[in-house]
Amino acid sequence: MDHSARTRNHPGGGHRPRPRTRWATLATIAVVAVLGMGTACQSSEGGGETSTAGGAPRVNRGVVESDAPPKTGGKIVYGLNAETNGWNPASNQWAPAGLQVMRTFFDTLTAFDDAGAIHPYLAESFDHDDTFTEWTITLRPGITLHNGEPVTAETVVRNQNVLKASPITKQAYTYVESFEATSADTVTMRLREPWVTVPNIFATQIGVVADPAWLESNDSLEPIGTGPFVFEDWTIGESLTVVRNDAYWQKDPAGDAYPYLDEVEFKVITDNESRAVALEAGDLDILQTASPISIVDFQDPDRDGDFQLILDSGGEMAEVFIQLNNAVAPFDDPLARRALAHATDKQVVVDEVQEGLFEPANGPYAPGSPWYAESGYPQYDPDAARALVEQVKASHGGEFRFAITGVDEPTTSRTLQLLQQQWAAVGIDVSIVTVEQAAMIIQVVTGDYQAVQWQQFDSANPLNDQAWWAPENATPPPELSLNFARYRNPAVGDALRRVRQSEDVGAQRAAMAEVQQLMGTDVPYVWLYHAQLAIIATPELVNLTRYTLPDGAAGLGLHMGAHPLHQVWLDR
Repeated sequence: MDHSARTRNHPGGGHRPRPRTRWATLATIAVVAVLGMGTACQSSEGGGETSTAGGAPRVNRGVVESDAPPKTGGKIVYGLNAETNGWNPASNQWAPAGLQVMRTFFDTLTAFDDAGAIHPYLAESFDHDDTFTEWTITLRPGITLHNGEPVTAETVVRNQNVLKASPITKQAYTYVESFEATSADTVTMRLREPWVTVPNIFATQIGVVADPAWLESNDSLEPIGTGPFVFEDWTIGESLTVVRNDAYWQKDPAGDAYPYLDEVEFKVITDNESRAVALEAGDLDILQTASPISIVDFQDPDRDGDFQLILDSGGEMAEVFIQLNNAVAPFDDPLARRALAHATDKQVVVDEVQEGLFEPANGPYAPGSPWYAESGYPQYDPDAARALVEQVKASHGGEFRFAITGVDEPTTSRTLQLLQQQWAAVGIDVSIVTVEQAAMIIQVVTGDYQAVQWQQFDSANPLNDQAWWAPENATPPPELSLNFARYRNPAVGDALRRVRQSEDVGAQRAAMAEVQQLMGTDVPYVWLYHAQLAIIATPELVNLTRYTLPDGAAGLGLHMGAHPLHQVWLDR
């Protein structure tokens, strides 16, 4: 495979193909970011401070914000922790690194504010009938794609029909009947049942607006969107460059054109230490990291003024957990799942692998979340674990063994080795399998695994998490599924239906509490800790996560570790 292949897309001048490489083994899988992820960021000089349970303070440092007239021009270099397998929302996987890049050349129909509420974004409005089964999406006038073609209702309908038909994303449309262009700028969406919160899903991967011909071609390498930057070139595994979109539709509050920057280069540096060194050496202006060592290092008060660290979040956090395949042995047995939970000392994992930085988890929401509920999830109890292990062995031929899969990187390896030791101590025989990220996602989506270390459930609005738990999405392996754990509980489906069909936030939270309690009993996941991806930058970058939506609301700072760049300017 020639990773030096490059592609280029020319704004206003059509779409000119160049020699390129396809990632044949990767280009058909993607789902991690389809429906909803996200974290909001509280930004101020020095930052607010909250503490994890026994861990390091979650604190921002040196965040630079300004109401001064922005300086225009310049280039920034952004360090990413992973490469992405392509840019087609119907066929590719966008983890945090991919989401960060895609926000430069794509816009979504809706967006979240800093309180997790949904607002129109590329769309001008979302309206519904009295039954919430018919929605009208009205588009903003005068928006064009990077190739100069206008964005019309037909553009959106063609996009949505591709996504609705895709084996990868179709389960997100379980309750959607059809899309129809009912005028040049309005789309009518008809649903099979009421769905009060349906605009939320269009703030995610399936809300992207792209050139329909490009989307239908299944090309993944030369994206054509409406975003503030235009795709320029991509050296796979190394770097991707975007340049200013001079025809971008959105203006700043003073009426001046976004974006302020001329160019952004994204550089892939998978090693955490090397990425941090590159930032300190001046080779990067900004980076993403989940490394506890980097976070604790840059969190040091002695570094104030040297770098910006954005970590503390007022929004939902991601959870790191062991995802169990409930459809295959041994975890089709609920006793095996409960035994593994009792055998897992989460606090030791946090202390020994995560520098004590994060809070141990008992469910998909942290205690500070308005959606949190006590779940009754089984806690670390090795004696209870041993008793359950004996029961499992008695009904499984005298053994309790399985393979756990994780990505091939140091922090994951340390975590899996530590868990292997904990589980062996109660009589569970575990082998560790490490693979590269894209291959692991293929295994999970097709159900070809027993247990896997995973990170998810940080939707800006937790109501978007329902696709991961809906029993109707728990298709049998090897069918593709958004319900990755193949967790099938009809009572969960009933609670999620009440969530979709209720306008009352209190009723929604009560139903989500029921979901958490059912998961606490069923144990489809072994929870480890609540985590937060951080961004670290030089002080020359202004307003990294501070921006407003078109209607004037404050935008969500970080959405699954990603943030927009149209509002960022360089004070050099």
